[in-house]
Amino acid sequence: MIYSYIISDTIVALSSAAGRAAISIIRMSGEDSFSIINKVFKTNSNCNKQVRYGHIISLNEVIDEVICVFFKSPYTYTGENLVEICVHGNPLIIKSVLELLCNTGARLASPGEFTYRSFLNGKKDLIEAESVCDIISSKTSKSTKFSLNNISGVFSSKIKKIKNSLTMFLAFINASIDYPDENISTLSYIKKLDFYIEDIQNILDNYKISSILQHGIKIPIIGKPNVGKSSLLNSILGKNRVIVTDIPGTTTDIIEETIDYKGIQLTFVDTAGIRNITKNIIESLGQEKTKCIIKESKILITMFDISSGLNKDDFKIIKFLKKNVPCDASIIAVFNKIDLLKNDNFDYSVINDSFIFTVKISAKKQLGIVDLLDKIINIIGVDEHNNDFFMINSRHYILLQNVLCSLKKAKDILFKNNNNVDEIIYIEIENAQKTLNEILGIGVNQDVLDTIFSTFCIGK
Repeated sequence: MIYSYIISDTIVALSSAAGRAAISIIRMSGEDSFSIINKVFKTNSNCNKQVRYGHIISLNEVIDEVICVFFKSPYTYTGENLVEICVHGNPLIIKSVLELLCNTGARLASPGEFTYRSFLNGKKDLIEAESVCDIISSKTSKSTKFSLNNISGVFSSKIKKIKNSLTMFLAFINASIDYPDENISTLSYIKKLDFYIEDIQNILDNYKISSILQHGIKIPIIGKPNVGKSSLLNSILGKNRVIVTDIPGTTTDIIEETIDYKGIQLTFVDTAGIRNITKNIIESLGQEKTKCIIKESKILITMFDISSGLNKDDFKIIKFLKKNVPCDASIIAVFNKIDLLKNDNFDYSVINDSFIFTVKISAKKQLGIVDLLDKIINIIGVDEHNNDFFMINSRHYILLQNVLCSLKKAKDILFKNNNNVDEIIYIEIENAQKTLNEILGIGVNQDVLDTIFSTFCIGK
């Protein structure tokens, strides 16, 4: 649902989580916030104090004992007069206070409307505003940390720096076009464009990791029956989630479990074993599900029994993976059952020729599990020590792709013109600059704004 935001009135909403709690916070913002609250809030506190104790009164009846915090514009979250009312977290009390404030002149806020006003009043640019929603929905410590970087302006400052550089670049181009006889130095335009293109590409490279940090990643465990897939899942979880037996084909369906490892949400998928001969239709259907998951995965674990060597089912799996795994996916070959290995006569050549990443483990004895998890983190590419990493979402990614396209077009034209500038180059650079403005929320379409903020929770 898309909401239409009206900024001339006073809005109110519950800003803390719904349900019973010791304390809940009701937030009200708008020019009339102070006058509305003063009609229903009775206090003996000094009226000049920011924090005041008192009671919410309706028709001479006390609704609740509260603390009111007054924030005067423009030094507030929204840039408007803002009041936060700390009430007891009883849903009946919350409902009564909200109804009273609405009957006194406020209206219930739409989703994201407080942050929307913060954006309109220049308290946040659009990147910072979007990050408010991201930080609320973050599921791990690392995604929370990097979403905070966005709110703090790490991403915005990079976009603004490139945008300002393009402004200077446009000035040089404009001068060269207007005064061709003045021999204005082009300062190696192609070299400058290469620098901007590299900057944009570096930001775009954050998208894959950002998506994984925000949404997690699914990692299917592939292998023939009885190779130890279910045992591996149990070992990673530290509990017996999946039934393990010596009977081949025990797992006939997909089983998923998620862990938070080093701040990243990893969902491991125990799959039906792949083999040439299946005992029943259920196992066959499970294998088909496995094959579908393989085609959609970015990281896979393929298990081999190091104690028994390779057989035709292993070779069938290797062949299938080569044909069906996406070209940008990474496969980790896991050699299981090292605890049963007396003499290491296993032929690694076929595996090493087919897979870049390999790990030796014993799922049963829980050996090598940390090495496997660390390998996954390394493949994802998150640098634990990079405190300046920032998140980019699909909107940023699409717009940055457009910026990159404009810059590359300008470079190609410059190259063909022997580093001489013309109006078409100016237009391409200007398009790149306008798109960077759109990322920050400058000149962005109203429908886009409504769509972005309608995804927020009410009260934020």
